[in-house]
Amino acid sequence: MAAAPAVAPVVALAAVLALAGCAAGGTAGAERASGRERASGAEPTAGQSRVLARAEQILISRCMSARGFTYAVTEPVREEGAARSFPYGLDDVDWARAHGYGGRAERAAAEARAADPNQLYFHRLPARERAAARTALMGASPTGLTATAPTGMTLTASKEGCIARAQSALYGDPAAWFRVKVVTMNLRPAQEERVRRDGRYAEAVRRWADCMKAAGRPYASPDESRQAAAALAEELPPDRADAAETALAVTEATCATSTALGRVSRALDRAYGEEVRARHQDDIALGHRLQNAALPTAERVVSQYDRSTPSGGSHA
Repeated sequence: MAAAPAVAPVVALAAVLALAGCAAGGTAGAERASGRERASGAEPTAGQSRVLARAEQILISRCMSARGFTYAVTEPVREEGAARSFPYGLDDVDWARAHGYGGRAERAAAEARAADPNQLYFHRLPARERAAARTALMGASPTGLTATAPTGMTLTASKEGCIARAQSALYGDPAAWFRVKVVTMNLRPAQEERVRRDGRYAEAVRRWADCMKAAGRPYASPDESRQAAAALAEELPPDRADAAETALAVTEATCATSTALGRVSRALDRAYGEEVRARHQDDIALGHRLQNAALPTAERVVSQYDRSTPSGGSHA
């Protein structure tokens, strides 16, 4: 999409690959899917989505190799069960007591990303070669593909580069697939934006802030308390930061559950989620059709790769 720093092409790729979508299911379900099901707008299962993402990485790796660069086919970083999202304020006291704001899980995920072989490879390249590798991966500039997100932001990406080539090989129409990606990646941000603009949410936050002030935590919003927790992580050693973060998180969650914040935010999130998805249903359904149509190619690519790679694992 928009141009990224030369040292971070793999981060951008991770965001692209996350678009495969997720749902309950397994790889066996993909193998049993009928041609009619694959041509439909049914949402791919989690297993089918993993096949699509893996095939895309394999195709990218082949393309990069042909251009003289190394690209490893890796498994995605799996976050611990502690990783949860609370976009409107932490409202689970038991979870907060066990995990704080999830700082430990975030640190573990960051360490895993830092150890990614592609990140390490790109960082080791001299500046000129790194720029060339980035161009090979993502194209020379983010031009050629344009789409508007549900948030109203216009995003662009290159039609060139190994990411674009891999996606075109799987999904056919690069413009349609890019539009689908932009829409599906931004459904959640659009949904959360509407919740935060709702007066009922603002009133619930005010009552939550009163509770926090009474508890000795004078923060006007959950965002402010989250920022305070992040500051603790920068100022204190990890063990002390975790303890201080947990204490703050428990207070935040207690106030969210003892006031209307948790209940109101959940209700608004459901309502606006349905509204946003209904508004963009055509693109959502198109995305599912493109994914289902790509599955036979993806399965063939993955099968050939696994047969040719003894471990069936990562390949540099």
